[in-house]
Amino acid sequence: MPADSFGSSTTSPWAAIVPLIAILPAVLCMADIARHRRTRQYPPQVWLAICAFGNIFGLIAYLRFGRDDER
Repeated sequence: MPADSFGSSTTSPWAAIVPLIAILPAVLCMADIARHRRTRQYPPQVWLAICAFGNIFGLIAYLRFGRDDER
């Protein structure tokens, strides 16, 4: 691999789109927790931390195990 390819300043549009795709589900889950304070198994603060730091597994865990059925 050429040495100048590491320092290339050209950016692709994906460089802006991929982080948004990665952050959007976490923001939606956090907004859901903020709107609906009743959760299962853990308090809402714990679910917020799990969604913030648990990546995709934390989001799936909240949607499957933490979200209250009575909405």
